[in-house]
Amino acid sequence: MNTIVNNHNKSDLQEETTLVRTAKKRVGFKIHFVLYILSCLLIWLFWFFIFKDTVDLHSPALRVCIFITLVWLICIIAHYLFVYKWNKNYIEKEIVLLKKQKEKAEKELADCKEKQEQELL
Repeated sequence: MNTIVNNHNKSDLQEETTLVRTAKKRVGFKIHFVLYILSCLLIWLFWFFIFKDTVDLHSPALRVCIFITLVWLICIIAHYLFVYKWNKNYIEKEIVLLKKQKEKAEKELADCKEKQEQELL
């Protein structure tokens, strides 16, 4: 009975650890997103007040603002996908793989113990 309780507590602890890790990743994404919005806002306000007279598409200031905004947006999208979409699938697959490996190791251990007991008899 005590073993069942210990195993239940271990699985609860592992689940809580996984939840904490996932929550940290999501909070990290939200912070990253807020920083992106604020930084882009500042970059574009800087461009507007300093370089707005050079609306030419070939102006370096406009190109830099567009480049920073687009590259960072791609990073934000990738971060979102890793945290909210792809992460779940990878974690679930890894958990299934680890459970299979654990069951295989336990079975091999049980087989070894059984062989040793038979050899001793």
